[in-house]
Amino acid sequence: MSAPTTATLLFAHGSRDPAWRAPLDAVCALVREQSPGPCEIAFLEFMQPELPAALDRLAGQGVRHIRVMPLFWAAGKHVNHDLTDMVAAFRQRHPGVLVDVAPPLGDDAAVRASIAAWALR
Repeated sequence: MSAPTTATLLFAHGSRDPAWRAPLDAVCALVREQSPGPCEIAFLEFMQPELPAALDRLAGQGVRHIRVMPLFWAAGKHVNHDLTDMVAAFRQRHPGVLVDVAPPLGDDAAVRASIAAWALR
């Protein structure tokens, strides 16, 4: 059986509190149910795997396209610098793997609408 060609990688900050990741695990499980490719979570700090390790592992599994979904509200330092630098380094190590980075959550109209609906319940 061949490796899936596209994976979704949810990228979040991380926390020292292990319970913090439970909602992210739930989102990842929902994506797995609805996607033919794998979905994984990676973190900037405090939790494992960190983003570079997760990217390398997916490439090592034969994934040729990785969609990085930053679970950050806005494009601050972590998205504009940390994420960008880590993806650039990965592209140097794995030039044959396409990496697309989505905008942060707050830039997505559907996410903003969902939050507004939640606030109005």
